[in-house]
Amino acid sequence: MAEKQQIKETAAKVLCYVEKISSFASSIDPLFGIVTSVVGVVRKGLVEEEDNEMAKDFKQIHEKLETISEKNKQTLRQIRIDEINENYGKHEEIIKHQYNAFNTMVERVKLDPANSERHVDEFVKIYEKDGQDMSLDTYYRGLKGTTMFGKPILQVYLENCQRNKKVMEARCSHIAHLFYIGLMALMAYYAASEDDEDEVRDKWGPRVIEIQAKMQEVLDQCTEEN
Repeated sequence: MAEKQQIKETAAKVLCYVEKISSFASSIDPLFGIVTSVVGVVRKGLVEEEDNEMAKDFKQIHEKLETISEKNKQTLRQIRIDEINENYGKHEEIIKHQYNAFNTMVERVKLDPANSERHVDEFVKIYEKDGQDMSLDTYYRGLKGTTMFGKPILQVYLENCQRNKKVMEARCSHIAHLFYIGLMALMAYYAASEDDEDEVRDKWGPRVIEIQAKMQEVLDQCTEEN
């Protein structure tokens, strides 16, 4: 019961974190902890009331991320950057597909706990078919500017928005959202397939700090109004 309370408190903390770009890196580890716990109870079939409470805590995080995503869409709807869409659009769709598969797994286990193992296996297969974390890697390299596609993503955005801070904040928030959902699906995959979850933390812990620093770097180059 103490563990369930701790998860609830962690979920509340994450809900505050995900709204701020400045909290991006510090939110990932507690988010990983929640995903691991959710997958743990999903594997059992969400048999206890407390397990369903935990699933509700997770659903709150999911809904908050969706709200932020919709808000970003409203700001960015008029702004299409063909260079980014052509090179990264496919990878964005894959990341969303993996995250949706994770959510589908949780929902199906809630409705059909007796077949939890089958629903978990389906998620694992989808994640592997989608290339595991290849699309996350591509986005990360795109932020660093180490892909074949040329300029770093954030630099393209900065030039395109004429250094308008509001637009750039929406861009950064959109990228942070992609990494949130992508890393949640990745950790869920590791937990579901019983791989070493520390591998994910070791690989992505330093990376999320770097991603946040790069987002802050471009935001510091913006002006409030243009």
